[in-house]
Amino acid sequence: MFNSKVMVIYRLAALLILSIPIAVNIVSKGDIVSSIIYVPLITLGLSGIAIFIDGKLEGVLNRAIIFPKFKVPVANIQLKTANDKINLCTHC
Repeated sequence: MFNSKVMVIYRLAALLILSIPIAVNIVSKGDIVSSIIYVPLITLGLSGIAIFIDGKLEGVLNRAIIFPKFKVPVANIQLKTANDKINLCTHC
């Protein structure tokens, strides 16, 4: 539950950050060069960074689910196997 909320908040923040170059270009009445070259390249770079951070964040949040704390089984310590007692003595 907590993990999904964190991911939704991050993705909404990333969406807002990715829309900033487009909004700045609209407000500042950018010329054709910035509209065709700079804004798409900046948006592409920011989206690549956002995808990278998204993957790392998802990996960190799901690590607790994938790798739970290791607990030593108590019952298996008490069990004896056939190989535990090896008789080296031939007359025993």
